[in-house]
Amino acid sequence: MSNSQIAAALATQLDTLNLPTHWENTSFTPVAGQIYVSESLLQGTTIPIGIATGSSDELGGIYQVLVYAPMDAGKGAGRTVADTVSAAFQRGARFTYNSVTVTIQSVSQSAAFVSGDRFVIPVSIAYRAFV
Repeated sequence: MSNSQIAAALATQLDTLNLPTHWENTSFTPVAGQIYVSESLLQGTTIPIGIATGSSDELGGIYQVLVYAPMDAGKGAGRTVADTVSAAFQRGARFTYNSVTVTIQSVSQSAAFVSGDRFVIPVSIAYRAFV
């Protein structure tokens, strides 16, 4: 239940960017020549904070946003969108969904790669939440 709330908090923030988005486990058909993003939650290990049954847990992981830009269009537009995504999840930002608050620990962009007819830029958003 908590991971679904974490995913919802982060997806809600991504949705504020009004980018064409391939949401986890949904159908999506990209438009030729258009940049879009794809999101997924890479859950980490749950760490118990205490030993009592009612103690909190620390949940952490990576919210992975892949920016898909058209091939042979240069890197500028794709990098601009990756920068926009990164700026929306600045270190220390907090997003709440229901009773779960997610804190952003860091944001990084990895080396781009080619997938089919797309130039893909990974944006990795490290998060943690206490539930």
